[in-house]
Amino acid sequence: MVSGSHIILAGGFHEIVELCQAAGRQILGILDPRLKGDYFGCPVLGTDEDAPELLKRYGPVPVLLTPDDPAIRARLAAYYSQIGFPLAGLVHPGARVSPSAKIGEGVVMQYGVHVSSSAKIGDFVKINVGANVMHDAVVGSYTTIAPNAVILGRAVVGEACYIGANATLLPGVIVGSRAVVGAGAVVTRPVPEGGVVKGNPAK
Repeated sequence: MVSGSHIILAGGFHEIVELCQAAGRQILGILDPRLKGDYFGCPVLGTDEDAPELLKRYGPVPVLLTPDDPAIRARLAAYYSQIGFPLAGLVHPGARVSPSAKIGEGVVMQYGVHVSSSAKIGDFVKINVGANVMHDAVVGSYTTIAPNAVILGRAVVGEACYIGANATLLPGVIVGSRAVVGAGAVVTRPVPEGGVVKGNPAK
């Protein structure tokens, strides 16, 4: 029987399976064209194309979007919303979010994430283990922040960016939409839309 704690995963990813377990959510099943049968104890229900039939069978069970790629998450968000599924967000109980922070729809936060005072996180942002978003920083919708990245105070990250593991954005820096910041990069000046930077200082 489907309950209010059930969730469907769009994409199979074992870290998200464990996040659901930590957050007390029951996985009804996974939709992923690469998987069949059972994945980490969860039934594979089919692919994204099977979603309309699943909506008829189970009703509007929330869907959690698991892919790291911002463009894929944006596409899936539009697809599942159009079908009629509600879209879920999930925050690990070991994450710390300031009461003055603003968190959008469908945000995923892993263990050890810290979101500080008056930070703003857009819709469907994915923040991985140990990442920090500091005071008054802004992170645009669909952006992915990899493990241990640090977005310092008043920095602004546009939509659909990828911020690599252990990267640091200095205070007030602006990163344009769809930009990629390489792992370990230290961003000291603006990054244009669609730009790719790496190194210390990032170039």
